[in-house]
Formats: sequence, structure tokens, C-alpha cells
Amino acid sequence: MTKETSAPPTETQPERTTPATDVEEVVGGIFQDVLAAHDPVDVTSSFFRIGGTSIMGAKVIARISNRYRVQLSLRTIFEFPTVRDLAQVVESKVRADVSGLSDAEVVALATPKK
Repeated sequence: MTKETSAPPTETQPERTTPATDVEEVVGGIFQDVLAAHDPVDVTSSFFRIGGTSIMGAKVIARISNRYRVQLSLRTIFEFPTVRDLAQVVESKVRADVSGLSDAEVVALATPKK
């Protein structure tokens, strides 16, 4: 568990668990953007307990699905409401999708288009 150490925790600024993977970083950024939060989201906080609504959840799922080209249902954010848990679902889906591809197909997908 990675902890932010820039400032000691206070009553108004509790210690926050920070992203441990690139996918957690991206999903956390999507949470922060959709919630219009000024500060990064703790990766262990429930989306709905920090102000998320079902409509906002639909936006999160749409952005993640678009970013990673994976199919996620709205139900996913209700079952996995934290950045950490949702990122693990995304990583599993991406791995499953990539495992069926040839090396050439993976390279083609990973190479940015000009």
C-alpha cells in the first residue's frame, strides 16, 4: 500500500492511499475528473461514498471502456467501486483480450497511429 507522504495527515487532510499501477493512475484520474474533485482520489475509497452517483458512474465506465477498449457494464462500478478494484478488473479484461492476439496484432495495437 503506497501512502502519500508530502504532508502529515490532519483532521482536514487525511492520509491518502495513492495509485500503485499505471491503470490505477488512469482510473483515479477519471474518478477525479468525473467527480470534479480538486485533489486526487484515494484508491481505496468507494466512488459512491465520495460523492459519485449512478449517472457519474456511467460516465466513469464509458471513459474507461473507451480508454482501454474493453466492455464493462454499469454494474461493474457498483461491484467494484474503488479505483484499486476497478483497475484490477480492467487489467484482467485487457490481459484476456490480448492473450488471444498474435504478437503482430499486439504490436499493431500498441503502435500509435500517425
